[in-house]
Amino acid sequence: MTAPLPVEYLLKPRSLAFAGVSSKGGAGTKLLQSAINAGFAGALWPVHPNAPVIAGIQCAQSLTSLPGVPDCLIVAVPAKAVVPLLHQAASRGIRSAVVVSEGFADMAGGEGEARQRELVTFALTNGMAVAGPNCMGTASLQYRFAATMADIPEGAIAGGISLVSQSGGLLNAVAELAANRGIGLNYLISSGNGAVVEIADYIDYLADDPATKVIACIIEGVRDGRRFRRAIERAARLKPLVVLKLGQSECGQRATLAHTGTLAGRHQAFAALFHQNGVALVDSIDALVETAALLEAAPLPKGDGVAVLTVSGGATTLIADMGEATTLHFPQIDTRTNHRLQQILGVERNFANPIDTVGMPRLRAAGSMTAVLDALIEDDGIDVIALALGMRKKGADSHEDLVRCMAAAMKTTAKPLVVISFISNSLTSLWRGFTAKQGLPIVEDLGRGLRAVRRLIDYAAFRRRVAAEPNACEPPATVTLPPFPPRMTLTEAESKKILAGAGLPVTKEALAKTPDEAIALAARIGGPVALKVQSPDIPHKSDIGGVYLGARTPADVGQAAERVLKNARVSCPNADIHGVLVQELVEDGVEFILGMVYDEQFGPIITLGAGGVAVEVFKDAAVRLPPLSPDDIRDMIAGLKSAKQLGRFRGRPARDVAALVDCSMRFAEFCVATDGRFAAIDLNPVMVRAEGLGVRIADALIVTAGTEEETAS
Repeated sequence: MTAPLPVEYLLKPRSLAFAGVSSKGGAGTKLLQSAINAGFAGALWPVHPNAPVIAGIQCAQSLTSLPGVPDCLIVAVPAKAVVPLLHQAASRGIRSAVVVSEGFADMAGGEGEARQRELVTFALTNGMAVAGPNCMGTASLQYRFAATMADIPEGAIAGGISLVSQSGGLLNAVAELAANRGIGLNYLISSGNGAVVEIADYIDYLADDPATKVIACIIEGVRDGRRFRRAIERAARLKPLVVLKLGQSECGQRATLAHTGTLAGRHQAFAALFHQNGVALVDSIDALVETAALLEAAPLPKGDGVAVLTVSGGATTLIADMGEATTLHFPQIDTRTNHRLQQILGVERNFANPIDTVGMPRLRAAGSMTAVLDALIEDDGIDVIALALGMRKKGADSHEDLVRCMAAAMKTTAKPLVVISFISNSLTSLWRGFTAKQGLPIVEDLGRGLRAVRRLIDYAAFRRRVAAEPNACEPPATVTLPPFPPRMTLTEAESKKILAGAGLPVTKEALAKTPDEAIALAARIGGPVALKVQSPDIPHKSDIGGVYLGARTPADVGQAAERVLKNARVSCPNADIHGVLVQELVEDGVEFILGMVYDEQFGPIITLGAGGVAVEVFKDAAVRLPPLSPDDIRDMIAGLKSAKQLGRFRGRPARDVAALVDCSMRFAEFCVATDGRFAAIDLNPVMVRAEGLGVRIADALIVTAGTEEETAS
């Protein structure tokens, strides 16, 4: 089916029917009661063949006897009865259904899988949006709609954060924490198995929902990575997303011969997708709630300069330490602002950032807090202003004075102002719901608070970047490749021939069958050479003594060729040996790795990092999903510890970073153009030479893709 599913019938229904209700209670009745409790304004029709009334509402005996056509059918019948019931619903013209029933792919054995396939086929054929199965249903506090088994706390308030969760238990935890903190929620969506309507569908819908300001997700995995990617990329350009990703499982399809396969897996692909789209990837329920709350309440900053006010000298040190761990930028307070702060607070010394205001009394004195905030707001080097206090549950007059000054100042500036409590569980009493009432974001726990500020800054930077990007995308260049056997490891010579054809900077080299040929080729190349045995059965040549570096004389070349061939024959007697690759030796480069591993969901995953023989030991690598821009490549390089080697280092000249960026760009374009043809590619090492001398790919390994059957497995 190509037409989009009618998800709006699921998430904004005007009428509901309930199948599987009982006067004795149970799941169906709880779902019906949730709609009543939510104050749902539309029609509610319980369906029961014998009971005249359930939960005070008159029942219909069957779907055919309903007084109208409901937008959505809530299904809580045994698994075997689900699909037959949906057939009846479709014939009645019902466009959507929420299936809470278990016993589909969630059930061990083949019966449940087969039942789920039948459900999917039916739904897609009939254009029915089906949530679940094995889900807890859906609720919206903004739209006063519920058909859910989730425990929505009494104190829950409506707000702009919508949650999609594959875990029902964790959805309950978010609802409880948000209610305790007075943080408003809109949708609470339990996706369950996501057999028909997937997380991508919900994200697409919420991206356009005017009542949703932030999309929060709790996910274990997705079935269609590319579709999920499209949904994330579209939604992130409209509103912030916060994701708690459960599990760090590796790719099922792994090219074990490639170093890249140990650096880039399924979890890294998710992380790369989120990083590239300004999505806040968090590690706990608390972080999910606090980050979403800040992103909903705070305006987007214009830069990354953060000033933090506090009343404790020790606190400034703690904030500085934790801020460095989150890579927050605390700019130096400029001379004019410093002078103003000195006059306001009656202090002669210069202020550092984070800013110790030298005790509560000075900051709380009449007009001081407002004047300090005015000075920081007018400082063009400061983009975010935070006040860090040890907030007390029952409040303190001093804290209330300062926080209310922040709330008043927020109304006069476009800069984000935020209050951070040093401690957890401090905002659940007096301060509960303060943000919802006053608009001033208050976040709990210093570590989570600073990380939330970091994510606000990152999302703002992402929005500025995409606003500056051209709308038109160039289609990938076509690459003509010969047919390859599936799951075949190409030799270095074969691999480099393909790469050279794509314009990548490989070393000068040629294949020799005998030592005498090697001597002649070395003379033609000139200078010192490397000699490497070539065999598709020996992917890691150095492990068996199949590599010799630095042969300079004809005698050296001949002896080295004999040696690497002999080592290969002894270590791998059954190997198909093609000969010896004679290659220019690049002696002055810093070693990097550039690689691709193919994921059956997300497609090519690009890795750039520290290269050489220790690549798997240090694992200093950045992972992204192509296509990539030059800025993406520079961002990858900047995040590497090994990037320091690219600058002037121990008397060595700076490296040719521009050439590394260009090579990486060409490689990413090649991987997009050959999408699905290769299981893995390693360029290791890529030798980054002195500025102006470019880069050379000194070694390469390509593994061709598997058959369709292998990929599906």
